[in-house]
Amino acid sequence: MPNLNQELKSWHDWTHPDFFQPKKGRESRILPLFFRQLLPIRFQKTRLTLIGWILILVAMGIGSAAYNTSSNILFMTLSLLLSTLVLSGILSLINFKRLKWDLCAPEHLQVDEVGMAEVSIVNEKSIFPTMSICFTVGSSATREDERLYLKNTLAAGAAGKLEWTFIPQQRGRCDVYLSGVTSQFPFGFLEKVMGHEVRETVLVWPAQIEYSFKPISSGQRFISGITKRNPGLGNDLLNLRPYQAGDPPRLVHWKATARLGKLMIRQLAQEGEAGFHLILDADATSWGEVNFETLCSVTCSLADDLFHAGRLETVSISGQMTLAVKSLRDLHDFYDALAMVERKPSASHEVSVKMKNRITFRPLGERGVAIYVDEQKTGEAEG
Repeated sequence: MPNLNQELKSWHDWTHPDFFQPKKGRESRILPLFFRQLLPIRFQKTRLTLIGWILILVAMGIGSAAYNTSSNILFMTLSLLLSTLVLSGILSLINFKRLKWDLCAPEHLQVDEVGMAEVSIVNEKSIFPTMSICFTVGSSATREDERLYLKNTLAAGAAGKLEWTFIPQQRGRCDVYLSGVTSQFPFGFLEKVMGHEVRETVLVWPAQIEYSFKPISSGQRFISGITKRNPGLGNDLLNLRPYQAGDPPRLVHWKATARLGKLMIRQLAQEGEAGFHLILDADATSWGEVNFETLCSVTCSLADDLFHAGRLETVSISGQMTLAVKSLRDLHDFYDALAMVERKPSASHEVSVKMKNRITFRPLGERGVAIYVDEQKTGEAEG
């Protein structure tokens, strides 16, 4: 009850320039308060809509007729129109009071795949609902901003979400932003604009691409018959672990899942198959702009397939520190590096001669990429 009384008391001072702030300032001088009312601390704008301008013109006409005719009915009509305009401004202020919103960007993005972001809204008022608001959102992957409308009323103390989708067209950094909130509540005479930008940056991974890869075409067999004590896709049970996104459904251990009440995955021991060491050399003298993008895509696709087959040992980009891929998190770190890699002059990569099953890449025409394992061509991809 004290919170309710406190909130009711706060509505009385709706003309204060710090109405939207958690704590009101102690400024009492007339001129600073006047200018803060015109230019609030938080970017706000209140402007008349077309209907609002029509209302003003009609009010001016009725006012002129009322003074000329001294008609009480016309004066009452003028008072009704003006009070409606003032009430519209008050209700629009209350509509935004104690309303919190935030932007949630997607965790992962990939070129030419649908990305989904959402705006979370919380109405912290104890009495009044929030309705008829619109969020202006966008991303660097799209040319035009979009408008998300809150179609249903958000009751006091309630929370909601608005979602929108976009498709990134190139790898690298992608900015997802919320640039402002507007409302014409309640009568559409005034448009209230709250400029409060929220921006998130997401890395866009290279696109998936079709390729051919036959590492045993030369007749060499990679199966040694010895089971490794590493996670893989063999037949021997190594461990049980919680389910992670991307795990195949056939590896679900149903008895452990029923016993623990959550999805559990069978972690199988890797068969005696030799793993691969994936090496990407971003030498600008070897790669053009077009086939370099093909290189990033085929590297991402090949790394994904080898990891899920349990045959990806290490990855390396342009002589950087070699990363051992032991988990999905390691693979995603490699994807993040692929999203930001650029062609660099003389980015040579020294490789140990003792390392076997080295996967390297070479240009194949202007758009294609050839795949080599230990200097033997084993596949290719076309851009």
